[in-house]
Amino acid sequence: MSLTYYPLAQKRRVTFAGLATLLFLTLIAVGVLAKNGWLPSTDTVTGRKTGWFGRPLSKGASSSWNPFASILPDPVPQLSKEYLYAGSQLLAVEDANANIATPADLAVWRPSSGVWWVMGGAGGSHPATHSWGLANDKPVIGDYDGDGKTDFSVFRPSTGEWYVLQSSDHAWSVSAWGTSTDVRVPADYDGDGRTDRAVWRPAARVWYIVKSSDQSAIYHPYGALGDAPSPADYDGDGRADIAVWRNSDRKFYSINSSDGSQQTFAIAHAGAEPVSADYDGDGKADHAIRNGANWIIRQSSNQQIVASTWQQETDIAVPNDYDGDGKCDIAVWRESNGNWLIRQSGSGNSVRQVQWGIPGDIPVPSFFRR
Repeated sequence: MSLTYYPLAQKRRVTFAGLATLLFLTLIAVGVLAKNGWLPSTDTVTGRKTGWFGRPLSKGASSSWNPFASILPDPVPQLSKEYLYAGSQLLAVEDANANIATPADLAVWRPSSGVWWVMGGAGGSHPATHSWGLANDKPVIGDYDGDGKTDFSVFRPSTGEWYVLQSSDHAWSVSAWGTSTDVRVPADYDGDGRTDRAVWRPAARVWYIVKSSDQSAIYHPYGALGDAPSPADYDGDGRADIAVWRNSDRKFYSINSSDGSQQTFAIAHAGAEPVSADYDGDGKADHAIRNGANWIIRQSSNQQIVASTWQQETDIAVPNDYDGDGKCDIAVWRESNGNWLIRQSGSGNSVRQVQWGIPGDIPVPSFFRR
């Protein structure tokens, strides 16, 4: 028996040692994959799926763990809602039939410190701060990575560079696009759900756009000296349209992204500040201007002109959807005391007043959802 027992025991010890080594190496491999975000996962907020090694997957993917599983194609997005960010007038869109978006966050960027102050929702239950940018930078907020959250992002006039901190993975990128005298007009011009870097050059009257879908550049002459750029989704196709407001003849000029046709809309009022957005909730941006304290809105749903007087001429216009009803609310930010004065469309135009910010801040309301 001794001749057969010892070889068998030794064989078992070798087998167990091999299994233990394999288990140890497996644990190390899993740890490395987890640390680098290479394991399949699903974002609980956005529903964004990634497979092995961070490979992006469709929300309808049949499996995220099986690398050989078939990937169900993404449905063609039907975009129906848009919101206008303050300051840089950035268009953002939300898929039709998606979950109702949370109300826009009250937020300011403080040039003196380069810190972003985000109140976080209607009740301010999740305030957040983040340092990103230098004193002479300009905020260019948008969803550059397509995860449904606004990214902290600035344009540096001294170098013509865009600095974007992606909310999806906290990675940051820098790219040169534009000059210090350009007007920044970031928006989703190609309909891929991501913000495109874009500028309008008044001297040349040319739009310069980098499409996020394929990184190709577009150069489009449009507008006249003295125009104010006002990109928005006027035709409801889910893409921002190139557009300008010409105060000298009181008209909007735009190019429909859906068919390339040119449109002209007259508003019989003067006003140097365009504030176009979807105020009536029909999925199309309404042509709108602000003349002092007066808001003049041409509703796309019925072509009627609606005029409203709201707060003081010196206030900063910050229209956005603050109550989550799918309609843009008329709103202003008062720099002297940091007060936000919002006319909530979802509750009979009731007034919401909140103090957030100090003199010198730049209001940047958006859907940060931190």
